[in-house]
Amino acid sequence: MKLSDVLETTKREPHCGLCKIDFLGTGVCAAGKKHGFVAYWPEGRMELARALAENEVEPTEALRDIVNSCNLCGVCDRQCYFVTQRRPTQAQQALKDYLNTLSPDALKRTPEDEIVKDLRAIVGNDWATNDPIIIASYLRSIIKQKSTGKYYIVMPQTTEEIVAIVKLADTYKIPYLPRGNGTFFGVALQTLLAEPSTIEQGIIIDLWRMKDIHVDPESITATIGPGVTSFELQKAAHAHKLRANVAEAESCVCANAQNLGIVTTWSNTYGWGTDNFIDAEFIDSTGAIQHLSDKDIPNPYATEQGLLSLSLIPSVIITKLTLKLHQILDDEEALFIPFTNLPDALDLAHELAKRNIGISLAVLSRKYLTEFISPTHEVAEDFNYIAEKYLKLNYIVDVICDKYSKKIVEELAEVTFGQTMLKSLILGSSKLASMKDSSLLKMIAEEEDPLKAVFGGPMRKHFEKGLANSPKELVKVFDEDLRDFYEKLYSKPELTDSIWLHSFRILPCRMERKHMWMYRGGYMPGDKKTILKVVDALEKPAQQYDIDGAFGFLSYLERGKLAHLEYDYYYDHTDPDARKRVNKAIVESWRRQFAIKGVTPLEFICSKGLHRKEHILYPFLPGLSEEELGHFEELIETLFGGEDKW
Repeated sequence: MKLSDVLETTKREPHCGLCKIDFLGTGVCAAGKKHGFVAYWPEGRMELARALAENEVEPTEALRDIVNSCNLCGVCDRQCYFVTQRRPTQAQQALKDYLNTLSPDALKRTPEDEIVKDLRAIVGNDWATNDPIIIASYLRSIIKQKSTGKYYIVMPQTTEEIVAIVKLADTYKIPYLPRGNGTFFGVALQTLLAEPSTIEQGIIIDLWRMKDIHVDPESITATIGPGVTSFELQKAAHAHKLRANVAEAESCVCANAQNLGIVTTWSNTYGWGTDNFIDAEFIDSTGAIQHLSDKDIPNPYATEQGLLSLSLIPSVIITKLTLKLHQILDDEEALFIPFTNLPDALDLAHELAKRNIGISLAVLSRKYLTEFISPTHEVAEDFNYIAEKYLKLNYIVDVICDKYSKKIVEELAEVTFGQTMLKSLILGSSKLASMKDSSLLKMIAEEEDPLKAVFGGPMRKHFEKGLANSPKELVKVFDEDLRDFYEKLYSKPELTDSIWLHSFRILPCRMERKHMWMYRGGYMPGDKKTILKVVDALEKPAQQYDIDGAFGFLSYLERGKLAHLEYDYYYDHTDPDARKRVNKAIVESWRRQFAIKGVTPLEFICSKGLHRKEHILYPFLPGLSEEELGHFEELIETLFGGEDKW
């Protein structure tokens, strides 16, 4: 197999990082676990295969070790296919075949320089490198594609080692940048205004080895290192019947807390931003160790607000974070309230938020629901079509609550469905897709209220029977050699359990199966009029630049006083023209959002998670005048080099 044979697959590698966590109970890549560097993980091998195929890097002796460390066990295929429908072993096989074509003297030894020697003196010989092959695996996830800068990758294990690295960088007068799991600030930011937010050269501090987790059930807290992912923290918390408020499964908790403040569907009750944690240990640019609880440091919560507050590179490195955990109730249940239109969904969700009902509360789009619970992208597209055309299902108010709140929700909502129906939709999604344009669906569409007929009326039994839901039926759409594994997997109760899926969040990466997406939106007042204005402000640029855009989800905060909205632009990130159109749409969406009172786009929250969100959002921004919007456009052009670069 040639590298060119897998190029289309490897070019679309999303760097989601899920191959680094044991989210399916398969174990993780033995080579990655042993060596740590991204090059030894499936995502890194795919990036390396792409870089070699596109002649961005020359092979070195490290390539032999990377290739030979993989035994093609297939664990990564099971994990990656579950979320992205990719088969990393194909890329690994292509690397093995490529290596066999090289003459023994083709693999050059990378000479050490003084910087890498000094880094190895700090962390050990195995955990620092200047080898181009290993560095190539970090392309697009933190290093610019086709970068010519001189980089070093170092993997510390202690706070003291990071202090020494920062001081070493200062001695050599070179920049440094911490790396978590390379998720959102990965492929997505190679698109945002043309390039990733990164350094032109210097030291990349990969924090993967720093995985300390200590759960204290008495204080209901957890203290973690910066290499701990959301899934790992959630698993540790669940062992004590506790829950963490965390982002997607693969994201590093410290990085997410620092950058975006951890806003989730659980934020309705658990809070957001600095509500999530008690203290943080961090290292500043001088190498000094500080804590948010230190009485002698400047106000740690103060930050800049407005147009000049755009900063995508963190100012400090978090080395330890103490987070609040939350008790799991014995009577938690999931309820879903289907809607045809967004205003009605917002009305109900806002009413629940005002009453503080819903441990987890969100408005989800049809696209999110169908993409998350469908086994393949093709099934998701058919499910999405059926939901829109026949079921008239466009939005879902998604609630997790106790038995007392459940009664209130059911009184307020005209029709609801729960765990049983969601399980049927998950296990029956492939069967449903095969029923596209069937007589049953046409019959449902003729009902006066299809949503009520299917989810709370006489058609419900017929609909569920038609789904023929079972793991055996579901897995027919998977590659044949994976079906036995997935049938056993979907027989486990957690894979169809609404609350488990909400807590562990392993499904959102399914958005990256066939396309990349850019997260739009941000924070705003929680009134319906403002939210609908923002949705319109995000839809118009997508239409203007011919981009597939869709509402994602909305969470209410502070009893409905505020809202966080995610709206997504979907595109082919391997297409330069598509990237340019998305960038133009991003700038236009900023302009439109800043014209609305109280709205702060997502990017202007970045790197502010350790600050009080109240300091960032209050008082509400007044909304820019036409003259001020003109100055804003001039500022963007100055910052990012003009329209050609957009």
